[in-house]
Amino acid sequence: PKCKQKFQIFSGELAHPDRGAQEDGYQEEPRRGPSPWEQRSEIGLWNGIWLTVKQVLLGPDKLFARLHHGVGQGEPLAFGLLIGSVGSMFSFFWQVVMVSLGIVSFGPPMVEQFGLVIIFVVLLVMVPLFVFISLYVYSAILHLFLIIVRAANNGFEATFRVVCFSQATQLLGIIPFLGGWISGLWQLVVQVIGLKEIHETSYPRIIIAFLMPIVIIMLIVVAVLIPLVILFLKNPSVSSLFPFDKI
Repeated sequence: PKCKQKFQIFSGELAHPDRGAQEDGYQEEPRRGPSPWEQRSEIGLWNGIWLTVKQVLLGPDKLFARLHHGVGQGEPLAFGLLIGSVGSMFSFFWQVVMVSLGIVSFGPPMVEQFGLVIIFVVLLVMVPLFVFISLYVYSAILHLFLIIVRAANNGFEATFRVVCFSQATQLLGIIPFLGGWISGLWQLVVQVIGLKEIHETSYPRIIIAFLMPIVIIMLIVVAVLIPLVILFLKNPSVSSLFPFDKI
């Protein structure tokens, strides 16, 4: 041009449309995708199990923040059923060891009638069925309270995924004697973190959803105990021991 100025047709901003957003501090939310367990056909079965267990135990916030949902219940159910059953068997194994060593009593009549070996075999058969039922019942109850506190933003399957993948903590049951307590406590922590991330909600809502069943149970217990206590105190033999009317 006559003004002898150079005009840049393709500026850097046009060539890199993401640069302006990055400079403004805006970052695109990471896309959700499958867990390593759901990629086992590509990375191998054992790698899929190991990486999923590792991420659940050590980085549940990162795992569930990018875990997809709305793609079916089959994969998380398979993982939860497999790992949950194995972990529960570890816990039962240590209970059998404690019974055999005489540390705890499992009930002498039952042991004498059936024997520890038969009882253990029956437990091995029943554990997968128990895990299967508990996964769905627990998820349904938990999701109901999430709905009440308006924290179930991504549907039942998202809740079910967290519950199933949190079964990885059951593998801590391999720790002698204390494994069951440790796995139960860490599973609760993983579920709180996982539900917060996968439903994209807040920790207070999730914590309230967990506390509500406890409060309801306590209220029911109190409501049942109060009439029983009143009836007990109205008993003539008891009222003679506690003469409240003379106070």
